[in-house]
Amino acid sequence: MAGALALLGCACAPTMRATMPTEAPRGAVRIDLAESRECLRLGGRYDLPLEGAVEDPELLARLVEVPAAVRRVARAAGLESPLATLLGPHPSGSSGAPFAEKLHLVMRLSSLEIQVAALLFEAECLGNQMEAALLELDRRQRKREVVLTVSSILVGAVAASAGGIWGLRDGSEEGPAALGIGGGVAAASLGLAAFVPERRAVVFPHEHNLLGPIASGEDPRGLYPTFVFRMLTRPSAQGGAAPRAEILAHWRRIIDAEVPASQRALAESLLFGDGGIYDRSLVDVREQLFDVLESHINAVDLELELLYRFSARLVEVTAPPR
Repeated sequence: MAGALALLGCACAPTMRATMPTEAPRGAVRIDLAESRECLRLGGRYDLPLEGAVEDPELLARLVEVPAAVRRVARAAGLESPLATLLGPHPSGSSGAPFAEKLHLVMRLSSLEIQVAALLFEAECLGNQMEAALLELDRRQRKREVVLTVSSILVGAVAASAGGIWGLRDGSEEGPAALGIGGGVAAASLGLAAFVPERRAVVFPHEHNLLGPIASGEDPRGLYPTFVFRMLTRPSAQGGAAPRAEILAHWRRIIDAEVPASQRALAESLLFGDGGIYDRSLVDVREQLFDVLESHINAVDLELELLYRFSARLVEVTAPPR
C-alpha cells in the first residue's frame, strides 16, 4: 500500500512554475517556440498611432446624428474626423466629397479589417497549438494506463504462480502466503495508479502573450492593433462597462472553477506572464481563456461592420457626366 500512496503522491504533485526551466523535466511535453512564432502576425507591432476624438465644434455638430454604436467604432478607429468631413457640406456644383477623401476612408477601413483578421488568426493558431498539446498529454496518459494495468495483471499472476509452485514443492504455508500478500499489494498499487491522472509537466514559453495586456489593461509591447485594444478597453456605446471587464469576469469564473485557491496566484502569474511549466489542467484553462478572447475579437469585427455599412453611402462614387 505504501507503493500505491507513493504513486498517488507523484501523480498529484504540482508541476507548475512561473519561470522557464534551464532544463525540461523528464517526460515533459514541450510547446515549440518556433511553431508559436509561425502564428504571429507579419510586420511586427500593430499599435499604430490613431487620431483621438474630434474636438472641433463644427465637426462635432456634423456627428450628432451618427448612431452611438457607429460613433464608438469611428472614435476607436481614429476616423471621427474623416467621417465628419464626408458628412459636411461640399462646394456648390460638386457631386459630393472629393474622391481622395472617400478613398482615404475606404483604405483606412480595409486596413482595420485586415488587422482584426490577423489578430483572429493568431489567437486561433495559438489555440490549435494548445489543443495539440492536450491531445499529446491524453495520448501519453492512455499509454501509461495500459502499461500500469498490464503490469498489475502480470505482477498478480506471477506472484500467484510463484506462491503456488513454492507451496507444492516445499509444503510451506508462510512463505507462499507472504509472497501472495506482497504480490497482491504490488498488483493493487499498480492497478490503483492506472486510474490516477498524471500531472505531467508542459514546458510552455509565450513571451508574446495576448492574455497579458487584457489582464493589466495596458499594451506596452504593442501586441494588439490600437483599434482593437481601444474597442476592448473603452466603455460600450451605451456608456456601460468596457468589454475588457466582461472578459476579466469570465476569466475569473473559469480560473476559480478549475484552479484550487491555494494555486491561483501562481496560475495567474503563469497565464498572464511570459511562460513556464504548466500541467494539463492549466493548459486547458489557458485554452478556455483564449476561447473567451476570440469571441470578443469576433465581436469587434462585427462592430466594425456597422461602420462599414454607415460609410457605404458616404463613399459612393458617381460616374462623371459626359
